[in-house]
Amino acid sequence: MFEFDFAHHIPSIVAGVIVGLLAFAPLLVALVPVLRRKREANMTVGFMGVFASFLVLFLGVIVTYLLARPVLVGFAAGEIIGFFLCWLAVAIALMLKKD
Repeated sequence: MFEFDFAHHIPSIVAGVIVGLLAFAPLLVALVPVLRRKREANMTVGFMGVFASFLVLFLGVIVTYLLARPVLVGFAAGEIIGFFLCWLAVAIALMLKKD
């Protein structure tokens, strides 16, 4: 039977959250100048940000798979949590933004 010991996976979850936060940085670099109206929206720059973020997330999972396979689930969950927390922060900032 599959057993998930949360206490055992806390370090890998924290590491995953950190990687998820770092993976959001390329998207933020592409998004912030557009939101500040310093640059027009550009699909190429946006897709490059998405690709770079995906690459960071993917490499994090691959490295964890190769080096620490038993904690892969916790690490991947942490990545998702960190990445979505960043999206949530950007969404809240945009909702609270006064023009």
